[in-house]
Amino acid sequence: MSRLFIYCFCCLFLTGCWGMKEIDHLTYIHVIGVDYEDDQVVAYAQLISFSGLAKVEAGGGREKSTVTIGKAKGETFNVATDRLYHTIQQGVSWGHIKGIVFTERALKKGLVRDVIDVLDRYNEIRHTIWAFTTKEPIEQLFETTPFLDYSPYFSLLANPTDIYEQSSFIQPKRLNQLVAASNEKAVIFPLPSLAVDKKSWTENKKKKPMLKINGVCFLHRYNKQTCMPRDKLDGLRWVTKGTGRTPIYIQPNGKMIGTLVVREPKASISYNIKDGHPVFTVDVQATGSIIELREQMSEKQIIEYATKTVEREIRSLFQYGVREGVDTLQLSNALYRQNVNDWHKYTTNGLVSLTNDTLEKINVKLSIDTYGKSKK
Repeated sequence: MSRLFIYCFCCLFLTGCWGMKEIDHLTYIHVIGVDYEDDQVVAYAQLISFSGLAKVEAGGGREKSTVTIGKAKGETFNVATDRLYHTIQQGVSWGHIKGIVFTERALKKGLVRDVIDVLDRYNEIRHTIWAFTTKEPIEQLFETTPFLDYSPYFSLLANPTDIYEQSSFIQPKRLNQLVAASNEKAVIFPLPSLAVDKKSWTENKKKKPMLKINGVCFLHRYNKQTCMPRDKLDGLRWVTKGTGRTPIYIQPNGKMIGTLVVREPKASISYNIKDGHPVFTVDVQATGSIIELREQMSEKQIIEYATKTVEREIRSLFQYGVREGVDTLQLSNALYRQNVNDWHKYTTNGLVSLTNDTLEKINVKLSIDTYGKSKK
């Protein structure tokens, strides 16, 4: 009788595993890409194997990274991804996707909203994946792997926050942040842009291409406004919530004499109505540490120089935005958050009309609390 009971128990409660697939029988998509060419949507998929990753985590040696890239075209993004199944040979798991990359052509065509609509309807894909844009071929991005035979799992496409915490310039963005911002009429969203650097590194005496964030493309309501290179975006770090650690190079008269590392700057934006238009004031507070000083310079002189640098970078970013017609400082959103009635009154399509006089003041309060390892 007891044997019969055990047999019935096994039949009832252990049969749920019979239909499970072995993990090594599945193909895992790591990053997806979206392009547009020849009047068709182009879908890319970078595949990753977890076997080598598991060996590293268990203390074993690294295997040489293998990158597999799939490409298919279709009238829509969904049709293109369906056509990837035709030749993939194995079952596909979409549950481990870490990033998505849109080309600038895809942004210009307005594919972002359509792609997100498809992803919203597919329950395997998380909304916390990282989002990027690029103007380079997606195959070239996906073929670029970390050095020292690290898995693509640790690439900038999948783990952009590690380097950002050490050197904060352009903040990585997640897909859910893109969706939330694009549903707000007052928000301009800075989508980070990826490129391949072929000059900075070598491996085994050969040039080693590496990924880098080289700028942003500003979006409004999922639509591309303009793209800006990194050297025009220094002011963005001072008004971005979450900036951790970012340097100011002290170089009066063009001569480098020191470095001040600023930590967690805090920015706030206020406004008042002047001559029938809103004008804005940006306030920035920050604390820094001197980590290099090659010539004698007083603390007061360092603070004055750093303060002027922050003011100049914010002003330059704003003026560049005025020329491009883009609210790079999120002034419209600040107005919306503070007084929705004034926002309705003084905006067009949710955005403030920008002139050089729209940004009235920039106030920077900066202090120094340490000199490298030593406190003040």
